[in-house]
Amino acid sequence: MNTFKLMNKGQRTLVPVDVSTVQERVYQSLRLGLLRGEFLPGEQISIRSLAEVLGTSAMPVREALARLIAERAIEQSGPRTLRVAPYLASDHENYIRIRMQLEGYAAERAASAPKDPALIDSLKRHNDSMAEALAVGDFDAALAGNQAFHFELYRAGGYPQLLDLISTLWLRTGPIVASARKDAKLFDRLFHIGFRIHDDAIEAVERRDRAAARWAINLDIRSAHLAIRRFYKHAADQADNEGS
Repeated sequence: MNTFKLMNKGQRTLVPVDVSTVQERVYQSLRLGLLRGEFLPGEQISIRSLAEVLGTSAMPVREALARLIAERAIEQSGPRTLRVAPYLASDHENYIRIRMQLEGYAAERAASAPKDPALIDSLKRHNDSMAEALAVGDFDAALAGNQAFHFELYRAGGYPQLLDLISTLWLRTGPIVASARKDAKLFDRLFHIGFRIHDDAIEAVERRDRAAARWAINLDIRSAHLAIRRFYKHAADQADNEGS
């Protein structure tokens, strides 16, 4: 049997490759894609296609998707059938109520923290990037700016555990918000309203007004939810009319 001969002291040694780092990078990439709405509700997922896009083998993609299935962001309805969790009105309503509690509290925490000019500048930069993206019709960049704004704010609350809980809920609702891009006018209106509410949240954090910060974030979440709910109801009504 062949044995690996150890090198003498002072010579170079090879460090074993940690495969888990590849799996973790793939997972984080897919996770960020869901948070930013790069996938749509009910969208079919191909392991082979994702592996090609990410430049990896199928194995780390399969492992990452298994984790996302456990987090209920991805569903598996058959041996080879994977899809992003679809929109279900009742489930989404419950997620929104929980998000308002958690994210409202995170905004309060950020507003009660010591004043941080760098945080305010960063929030303004993310919000401005969202507005600039809307001006040129770049919906993907607008979604990325929105996600970056919210998580910058929540991170300032100083509770990593709270951020983890919020992230899990965003995995399930991010694609739903992104579905508004199917209607350009709705998306534009939705995010312009969000931009103004974000400004209110920034001002509240700057003056350390906890109640106003919570109010602004809750208004942002709720107004987006109501617009999305109307969008899906209108789509369902249209489908019913075409089928009758």
